[in-house]
Amino acid sequence: MKSIRTIRSISLGALGLLIGGTAGAQDEGNADLQRMVTDLQIRNRVLEQGIAEANRAEKEASEQLAQVRERLEALGRDLLDGGDERLIQATADIQILNERINRLEGSAMRFSGSVSDYLRTALAADPDARLRVESAMRELDEVLGLRQKPAPTARSTGSARRAKVMSIDKESGLLVLNIGEQQTARIGTTYRLYRGDQAYGTAVIADVRQSIAGAFVESREANEPVRLGDTAILETE
Repeated sequence: MKSIRTIRSISLGALGLLIGGTAGAQDEGNADLQRMVTDLQIRNRVLEQGIAEANRAEKEASEQLAQVRERLEALGRDLLDGGDERLIQATADIQILNERINRLEGSAMRFSGSVSDYLRTALAADPDARLRVESAMRELDEVLGLRQKPAPTARSTGSARRAKVMSIDKESGLLVLNIGEQQTARIGTTYRLYRGDQAYGTAVIADVRQSIAGAFVESREANEPVRLGDTAILETE
């Protein structure tokens, strides 16, 4: 997972650039820059809070996953003999949290770059530079949940006939698919694995939860490991 120190330093760097630029632009645009400094201070505090919360939740999910694995090893059980909801859910949670951290860092980096561009042209009040700064601020707001975003689309949820591999547990080989009870997924159902248009193996559903399912690879071609984003299509024959 990306270091929280990296993200914090990026956002603080952007704040420093704005504060420094304010002194150099007192004759023109000083009031505008001061308002942007105030806005950035607020967003910086919210960014740190959001990153800290995501970091804490990711740590809890990792600890939960480790505990489940230890328990399964002690019991000598295989997931196909009954499954464990916590293992599947923890694996999915870690994947989602890691994606959120990556998005936070990317937005902070783009914001810092836009601030630098703006400050180089602040005295001339370049409208394009201002637009880039404002766009970066809106993007950061969306990542932090400060701005309303559209509801998740079907891209993140599969169907009973077609799903995506959203996570892979390296130790057990468990595949987490973006289908579940809501999509009428069933234990024992076989799905054919595809990368692009090329089929390379099959997987069997071993456990089903509300919005995700765990599956084990039944067969696959040599030297063709399952990868994140691969497609699983219901086998009808």
